[in-house]
Amino acid sequence: MHDDEQVIGGDGCPFFRKRGRRAVVLCDGPPPSDAVLAYWLTGADLFVCADAAGHPYDHLPRTPDVVIGDFDSLSGRVLAGRGGPRFLQVDDSYTTDSEKALLYVCDEGCEEAVLLGATGWRLDHTLFNVQLLERFSDRLRLCLSGYLSDCVRVGPGAHEAWDLPAGTHFSLLPLAGEARGVTIEGAAFPLLNETLGAVGPTAISNVVTMSPLLLSVGGGSVLALVDREAEPPRSARGLE
Repeated sequence: MHDDEQVIGGDGCPFFRKRGRRAVVLCDGPPPSDAVLAYWLTGADLFVCADAAGHPYDHLPRTPDVVIGDFDSLSGRVLAGRGGPRFLQVDDSYTTDSEKALLYVCDEGCEEAVLLGATGWRLDHTLFNVQLLERFSDRLRLCLSGYLSDCVRVGPGAHEAWDLPAGTHFSLLPLAGEARGVTIEGAAFPLLNETLGAVGPTAISNVVTMSPLLLSVGGGSVLALVDREAEPPRSARGLE
């Protein structure tokens, strides 16, 4: 999230620009800052909270449309007051609350969603929530917003051009097996038709040197993580 995007908000994010009906899903992990949540809520058509993330809800910048989950975290504390959100209990031990929320937004006709509060506390939940980008790739465009960075899935045949400021750090990780034909242009460490997997080059902590950053994937998919703030020039840090 950069200075020129503050007015536009999350619907104008250079690597996750709004293309259709969008949901924001707040999960019950470490909560995002008020600024980050408000940023992604800009332009959102639906606001869904997963389980305890929606209780209490009066401190949130926008009243959720729906609070969904098995409500095991709420332990009878659900109060559906007038003018508040709809509380939707789903008893299904084979889906997590974040997955229940995404299934709901699919049923509501959303084409894309942003997951917040989905990383942190528990490593198993964090890893599962990252895998949701691949699991739902045939139904939803997904962005997972973390503490310092946001990530999206870049699938096979994709050719992306992202207007990111020079100095922005980003990383690429294969999502499901090998990612083949990966090319990066406009970065400190470019790639040309490389394979990312258990062996081969790593693509961690790369830096944008020229905008737009060009990224393409031939086969498989990658997780692209983009830092929220660009690193200041060396001269601005007094390191010359």
